[in-house]
Amino acid sequence: MHIPVGEVLRYMGWRGGVPDGAVLSAVEKALGLVNETATPRAVYKVFSYTDGKLAEADLMLPGEDIARHLKGADKVVLIAATLGIDIDRTESTLARTSALEALAFDAAASAAIEEFLDEVSDKISADLNRTLGARFSPGYGDLPIECQAPFIKLLRADKEIGLTLNEEYNMIPLKSVTALIPVGAECRGDKTHDCARCSMSGCAFRSEKK
Repeated sequence: MHIPVGEVLRYMGWRGGVPDGAVLSAVEKALGLVNETATPRAVYKVFSYTDGKLAEADLMLPGEDIARHLKGADKVVLIAATLGIDIDRTESTLARTSALEALAFDAAASAAIEEFLDEVSDKISADLNRTLGARFSPGYGDLPIECQAPFIKLLRADKEIGLTLNEEYNMIPLKSVTALIPVGAECRGDKTHDCARCSMSGCAFRSEKK
């Protein structure tokens, strides 16, 4: 995976200016460690989509935001991906020795899982010969985080890629994602997460007003 340094800095919360040598050194080390320790895996299924429902699963998708996001789609890709448990172990080790290195590693891993999902999405698009829209995950906008549970069950992600949930619906391993991707001629062709599509006004990555 090619992970841009700029993306790592963004996940670290860096705002403008050139980072100092210590920060850049931590980022470079983090990128190397992520590539060494990550074991990216993904599983997905394609469902027909009608009137807010994944048809074959007979699963309604709650919330107005996901309905808007999937508008125009005739099918939906349900996907789960993870970088593996060794990422969690490495970050835990770094946290005991260097807060900066742990922060950089966490940011690099966050950028890595998104890069991996982009690669998988491109493959799915090629396999289907269809345009895919942007990913939308439980916890975005008003799509409840509790949707993680049926998504993981539908994909058998626990068996297929070792992805499970704790009681708060947080995923284990931590650097994991479940998402819905619209399929259809009217869908947006980009894979980016447009802040205008999400109502999470407190998100650190929401575009700042100029």
